[in-house]
Amino acid sequence: MKIEDEQTLQKLSKISKNGKSKQERIRAHALILSNDGRKSQELATIFDVSQRTIFQWFKDFKETGLDSLAQQSGRGRKNKLPKDKYLEIVKKHIEDHPHQPRKAYALTLEDIDTTICYNTYKSFLKKHSISATNV
Repeated sequence: MKIEDEQTLQKLSKISKNGKSKQERIRAHALILSNDGRKSQELATIFDVSQRTIFQWFKDFKETGLDSLAQQSGRGRKNKLPKDKYLEIVKKHIEDHPHQPRKAYALTLEDIDTTICYNTYKSFLKKHSISATNV
């Protein structure tokens, strides 16, 4: 992929060295190497991604420019227990059974519309600072 605009190349170079995220730096570096004549298969090997991913990076860059390098919102794994939906339910059961976390877990499972393992439940408690002493 050839990038004609010298200013864009300078911005890519800056992002590849000082970008906010690793993803931004990698994509900028891939675009620079492509501009220098590297083949997509070679880039895929260098960055340990599929050639299809490289083509997607190029396509995104053509469509949205430098904005395509940043992480898009809404990506990644979603919480199994969103705070806004389940916090009050979990707190209620912990308050009712402060010394019986497994019982509180079982009662929580009855009240929610999803299944979770006990470790996920404990992580939720820890993340939201919920315990028998500070509820």
